[in-house]
Amino acid sequence: MSKSVWIALGLLLGVSAWIGSGFLSQSEESIAPLSGSDSGDLSLRPAANIPTVQTRLARAEDVDQVLGLMGVTASNRSVEVDVQSKGIIARLNVRTGASVKKNELLATIGLEDREFTLREARAVVKLRQSEFDAALKLSKKNLQSETELTRAETNLDSARASLKSAELEIERTQIRAPFGGVIEERFVEIGDFVDVGHAVYKIIDLSKIKVQGQVSEYDISTVKVGMPASLTFLGGGNLEGIVTFVSKLSDSATRTFKIEVTAPNKELAIASGRTAKIGLSLGLARAHLLSPAVLTLDDQGRIGVKIVDAEDEVRFLPVELISDTPDGMWLSGLPEVVNLITMGHEFVAVGQRVISVPTSP
Repeated sequence: MSKSVWIALGLLLGVSAWIGSGFLSQSEESIAPLSGSDSGDLSLRPAANIPTVQTRLARAEDVDQVLGLMGVTASNRSVEVDVQSKGIIARLNVRTGASVKKNELLATIGLEDREFTLREARAVVKLRQSEFDAALKLSKKNLQSETELTRAETNLDSARASLKSAELEIERTQIRAPFGGVIEERFVEIGDFVDVGHAVYKIIDLSKIKVQGQVSEYDISTVKVGMPASLTFLGGGNLEGIVTFVSKLSDSATRTFKIEVTAPNKELAIASGRTAKIGLSLGLARAHLLSPAVLTLDDQGRIGVKIVDAEDEVRFLPVELISDTPDGMWLSGLPEVVNLITMGHEFVAVGQRVISVPTSP
């Protein structure tokens, strides 16, 4: 919830509670004697025209300072698996949504004349090997020139290269997963003709999940690679991860910096594209746990609280929001102990003398 919403809610609660409490500024005419006589003990009455407020002693505590951001999940990696040899799709081995392992066979392209090319290449290698062996024997007996031996060796190397090319061409008809992941999309059907570079499947790796968020230039100096981070997902689910990337270049439009948090995603429970709240732990800080109802604004628009000082005068102290919880808001910037105005702060001005009525926490 934004700070402005908290403040609006706090002001509404404060005004409602103040009106319902009956703590209004008292004048001499509204102060009745404590007994039935007209000469009540004035020492027991509030001073004339001095307003009354409720207060309590608020003490600071250690709290984990957390920088909260909103982000979106992304897969650890994603790739469209392309064919490396043209032909007709003969088999599709996996369906969309299936989990696959690295090097698992995904699809097959028909061999067509590739088998004949392979057999021919093997036969040529066998022939060239025989020619080279014969030339080598003759060369050892000085019955053949070095040139003829070199030619035979070259022919053998060329035949072996052709055989390797034929074997690779057949290997390329088998389309395999480059890494383990989930089949996100299929782009072909059995019988489709595909050329080199045509995508067959899209695979995403969800073994780790990345959450990308934006950090303001005010907070970017506090974010470091390796920092622990908590992830809470809209719709349920929590993960613990670390900051793995902090951009050194701000967005020209928003002046924010991109960061990435990476977390293990066991059982692939978290999908790509989900909204997540990122919590970056910045260490311990001294702060007060207060209700949003006590918040107010000063003349400069700063968020803060009103307190009663040792001279019974109202003071305004600005605060910084560390985090908000179901129990209240953790606020920094206050002294260790303050006499906090909990009711009536909207009806008294800074510097005004008040009568404080202590209440229990």
